[in-house]
Amino acid sequence: VRAPYKADTVIPTGRYQHKVLFVGSLLVAIGGRSNQVAEEIPVDVYDTETSEWTSNASVKRFRHDCWLSEDMHIYICGGFSQDNPNLSTNAVVRFGVEGIVKADNSSVSKLFPGTLKATAKKSSPPGKYAKGEASAMKTMQEEEKTFKLSNHAQVAISSMPEDSGDFANLVRHVSIDRLQDEAKKIVGKLKIPISSHLPDPKDALYSMFLNYLMRPQNYSATLIGATFPFKKEQVISLAKECLNVMKKQPPLIQVRLPVKIFGNIYGNFTDLMRFFEIWKAPTSDSSGGDIESFAYIFLGNFVDRGTRSLETVCLLFALKIKYPDQVHLVRGSHEDRTVNAQYGFGEECKRRFHEDISDPNSIFNNINNVFAWMPLAVMVEQKILCVHAGIGPNFTRVDSLLKLKRPLELDRDSPHDPSLLFDVLWSDPMPDKGYKFNPLRNSEGVVCYGSDKVAQFLAANKLEMIVRSHEIPLEGIKVSDNPCTCLLYTSPSPRDLSTSRMPSSACKKKKKKKKKKKKKKKKKKKKKKKKK
Repeated sequence: VRAPYKADTVIPTGRYQHKVLFVGSLLVAIGGRSNQVAEEIPVDVYDTETSEWTSNASVKRFRHDCWLSEDMHIYICGGFSQDNPNLSTNAVVRFGVEGIVKADNSSVSKLFPGTLKATAKKSSPPGKYAKGEASAMKTMQEEEKTFKLSNHAQVAISSMPEDSGDFANLVRHVSIDRLQDEAKKIVGKLKIPISSHLPDPKDALYSMFLNYLMRPQNYSATLIGATFPFKKEQVISLAKECLNVMKKQPPLIQVRLPVKIFGNIYGNFTDLMRFFEIWKAPTSDSSGGDIESFAYIFLGNFVDRGTRSLETVCLLFALKIKYPDQVHLVRGSHEDRTVNAQYGFGEECKRRFHEDISDPNSIFNNINNVFAWMPLAVMVEQKILCVHAGIGPNFTRVDSLLKLKRPLELDRDSPHDPSLLFDVLWSDPMPDKGYKFNPLRNSEGVVCYGSDKVAQFLAANKLEMIVRSHEIPLEGIKVSDNPCTCLLYTSPSPRDLSTSRMPSSACKKKKKKKKKKKKKKKKKKKKKKKKK
């Protein structure tokens, strides 16, 4: 139920990554971010008794923590500053509640009697600290405080047996010098079984892969014939766990800035490690990464052509399981079993695991099952569309992706129409206008699109840019200003630079028909020669 508020008062600012405190009957919303990246978010206060909003100056913080002290001061610690959003801060900001609370507020006066008047002369409102970061942030060391430690502790147990109705036994006032033996007394008296907390098998699974594969500082090239370090059962378990994560997310993902976007990898695992080494990896800050600050977007074509597709896809699957909301794997044209069986991934599975890739329980098919559930695009701040290939006559509205029912296979015999998939995964831009048959791919249903169609698509969907990775720019990145598109390519050393062509069932059927026609023509010619 939406909380009521008076129409003629301040309208609160929409925000996220903020903190909320209650001061008596007042709800205080502190810091955060909005859809406008550089916008300074005010400290908004909602009075639950009068249904009024009031607005105060910004503290320029997000992803922070805060608390209310007994002397009616609000402390803000850690997080990120909007002046420098890529670096976390250890500074502490303090401001008095009297700067944002009316002195006649009855609930606050009852909660902290006499405190408002006592602190009015000592503290400053948040506006003073928001004008400059240097003057705003006073560290805790500058505040000379005295603390008194109690010689007693309150001991409580977190659960209560079903047959016990006496809550008094659950909390005890104990002297510090007897605290060590108190747990034995309570457990023995109430006869509560001590359960052992076993680690989550899912955590152990992805940790095993990450500990071995995520080594940006210590990676080394592996020979083509090298043995894969994990067992078949482990890889299949990883794929199935990643599949469970993919099924919980929609075909179109929404993310916010800041982001890092990667183009085609093509099984070049060492190149990916080199990128992680230079520009940081999707790991925790404590291990030298930046996953807490950035969302990671990978624009498909994880396998084929390179020699280490298995390492690449297993690492990305493990990252997706550990960070499902920060790591996003977008499907590319090679995330299809008919394509990657021909361009290298199928052969790598045969060579390194000696498996039959036609077996439904093979590593090859389990990984491709995950590919069939991958999202097809990511929207950044509802302004930038990240997609593998681009647009087409069947893909003119972004929200049409949400209507697709997965798993999705690029097969004209499948129950769903794959035309939209051809546009999203296989189309290319061209200098001409309109839509035309794509001669590079030489496959039925695959088109090229002109700059006029890109401009129409951006306008119809209220977008500012399309970021794609289906082609190879010579310098790794190519930006077109009108209309605004960006082409990325992450792997600098693909083994085979030839253009991929889609070996779909439709194309195979066409080839068979052509062969039959040629045979009939030959037979007719032979008959004519015999008659002559």
